[in-house]
Amino acid sequence: MARTFIRQETQIRNSDAYVDNTTPSLANFETNPTEIETDLNNIRSQLHNLHKNQAGNWYDDLLTPSTFEGGAQRGVDDLNQDLHDFEKKRVLRPVHNLVDVTVGAGDNFVILGSGELPTPLTAAVGAVTTKGTVVAAHGGTFGTHALSEVAGTTAISPKNLLTIVDGATRDPILSGGRVVYGLLQGESGLTDGVSITIATTTRAQISFVRINAAGNDLEAVPFADIENAVINYSTRERIALEDFNESDFLTGAIVDVPAGSTVTRQVAYDNQGATVVTTTVNHTLDVGSGNSWELGDFASATAFKLTEGSGGGTTTLEVGTAVDTFDVNAVVNDFNAGMTVRSGGSNPIEIGVTDGLLRTTSGDLEVRGTGELILNDGNMIAEGSWAGPGVKVSDTTTEVSDYESAFGGEVSLMRAIVLAAQAGAGLSIGSRVFANVTQAENEDVDIGGTSGGANLDAQLPDLSSGTFVDNHKLFWNGLFKRPGANAAANNDYYPGTSLALGQIKLEFKAKVGDVVYVETLV
Repeated sequence: MARTFIRQETQIRNSDAYVDNTTPSLANFETNPTEIETDLNNIRSQLHNLHKNQAGNWYDDLLTPSTFEGGAQRGVDDLNQDLHDFEKKRVLRPVHNLVDVTVGAGDNFVILGSGELPTPLTAAVGAVTTKGTVVAAHGGTFGTHALSEVAGTTAISPKNLLTIVDGATRDPILSGGRVVYGLLQGESGLTDGVSITIATTTRAQISFVRINAAGNDLEAVPFADIENAVINYSTRERIALEDFNESDFLTGAIVDVPAGSTVTRQVAYDNQGATVVTTTVNHTLDVGSGNSWELGDFASATAFKLTEGSGGGTTTLEVGTAVDTFDVNAVVNDFNAGMTVRSGGSNPIEIGVTDGLLRTTSGDLEVRGTGELILNDGNMIAEGSWAGPGVKVSDTTTEVSDYESAFGGEVSLMRAIVLAAQAGAGLSIGSRVFANVTQAENEDVDIGGTSGGANLDAQLPDLSSGTFVDNHKLFWNGLFKRPGANAAANNDYYPGTSLALGQIKLEFKAKVGDVVYVETLV
């Protein structure tokens, strides 16, 4: 008689089985459970799903992420701190000021006046983490040109570098063929965190610069190239990642192709950015007669080339030898005309060059696909008296049915040839094994296994090939037994746990001394 627990809060038994791989679903987790053990196993399974080491167990410790910085385990508190640090990470973004600013005559700098100040007004001065507009402290006399910078990743990309454009055309302004930029610099009283104003000591100015001829530093723009110009500028603002808005990821909006400069393809590519060319009109890129359009790799080798030849019917689209892998992942690949494979070899293969035909150009292999499969080779052609185009794989559906019956199912041509040869030579088809029962068993228990398992003195043959009910025979004490596909068939026997090991299950009891004979037909 089962024991009655009278103190459930202390005497509830532990789980009989610990399971952590139940597939999450409403049925598995809520509808099907009938006891608290299943509920606990469902919780274990979900914990396992949430565990980053899903190859292990639900109770395993967290793995040490050795490939990450610090190599430490991460708990919820660690992740909370990591997320906080990520949100507070400082980044720079451009802020466009569309107010026209006029540069004075004879000047290559401009002090920002009323209405011309950047946004935000809070100055982040020097190498700091302060949120605000990035400004360098003027290294000389405020109101004169200076090269004062807040160091960036390179000498030509300081953090206080401004984009400068023409206020009317919004084109870049050039100086000696080079783009004009600005450096934002603050007066002596404009220290870190102080607001930029138009009052003395807290003002800001732009010193105009360009990249030097060597391309490795910035230099002052000559007065004549910038004086009296009306400009717009774009500053750099330092923010935290959490302060980003959706438009911050749009770039290139302030830059356009220079109207008065030489436009190279590189300039066109750079200034295009991610802007859509058009959303309403289709455009065509035409290639001149006899010319080509080519896309090369970094080593200038041809990767893709279109050669125009419409006049002579010789237009060619080439994927060059510089391409290591030609990977086509289209849902449908439709080739309207035939193709030749390995055209540079000694015996190319034609696919559909002649409608419905796969063959080599030498004629030693031919497969026709006009409703039937026909094999043809050069010997049939050379022999002369062979009337047909080749050897058909099958001529009627009856032949296919007869083939299945004769060889015990859908066997390969090579298997059929071997079986036919064995039968012709009087050899046994498949395998046959005798075994004695060494241990009595009830119904529906595995009989056999490795080396006969627990109840036979010999291992029965592999029963996994062919069809179980058609391709194997079982004799028990000399009597032929009827197979069933499963226990529900209620025949004499049915498949056991491992057909590969010859295991079967009986609908009757096995007794010590019973003699078993199994014969496979495949």
